[in-house]
Amino acid sequence: MNHRQIVKELRLKLREYFPDLQLMIDDWTITKNDWKYFGMIQFNLIKCFTITPEKAIRDSKTQLNKIVKFYQLESRVRKNSLKSELFISENSIDPKSLAERFQYFQDIFDYWSFRKSSNKRYMNYEVFLFLYYKWMNNYEFDEENSFKLILDLMELSDYYAYRYNNIDKLKSERLSLLEHMKISSHVLPLIDQTINQQTIKNNKTDMDVLLKEANEHLN
Repeated sequence: MNHRQIVKELRLKLREYFPDLQLMIDDWTITKNDWKYFGMIQFNLIKCFTITPEKAIRDSKTQLNKIVKFYQLESRVRKNSLKSELFISENSIDPKSLAERFQYFQDIFDYWSFRKSSNKRYMNYEVFLFLYYKWMNNYEFDEENSFKLILDLMELSDYYAYRYNNIDKLKSERLSLLEHMKISSHVLPLIDQTINQQTIKNNKTDMDVLLKEANEHLN
C-alpha cells in the first residue's frame, strides 16, 4: 500500500474513531492550520512506519545528532551571552529572562545528550508519536481510540514491528513520552521529513505557521 492509499484509509479510521472530528473542523474548533500541522505529524509517522529497521536506526542516529547539536549550540550561545554585561546592555536584554532561556535549552540538551549516550535504541518515530499524543490530548480525544488509530496506522504501513505492539504497550510508551520527553518546535525544520531547506526558504510564512501551531501544543 502506497502513502496515498495509507492516508486515504487513515482518514476513514479517523472519522470512525472520532465522529465529532468533522464538526470540529467545520466550526473552526480545529483550524485549517492546526489540521495541516496534524497532517504533518501523520505523514511523518507513515514515513517512520514504512522504512526498513536498518534505515530506521540510521535515521534515528541522524535525527538524534541533529537535535543534540541544535540544543548544544543554543544553550552555548545563551551561556556565553550571560557572561557579557556589555552585550546584555547594548541589546537591552533582561538578564533574568536570558538566564531562564539558557536553562530551558540546557535542560533539553541534557535530556537528548542522555538519550544519545543510552544503550536503549532511539527510534525516530518517538518524536512524532509524542507530537501526536499532545495533539490528541489538547482536543481531549478518546485515549483508547488514539491508540487504536496508531495500531491501524502501523498495520496499514506494514510496519515490521506491528506484531510486537498492542494498546497496553502503547499506553506505557505514551506515559513515558509525555512525562519525560523534552522538545521544542525549533527543531521541527531539522527533523520533519516534509520540510527541506528550500521549502523553508520559499514558504517562510507556512513555516512560521507550523511552528506557531507546534508551540501551542507543546507549551
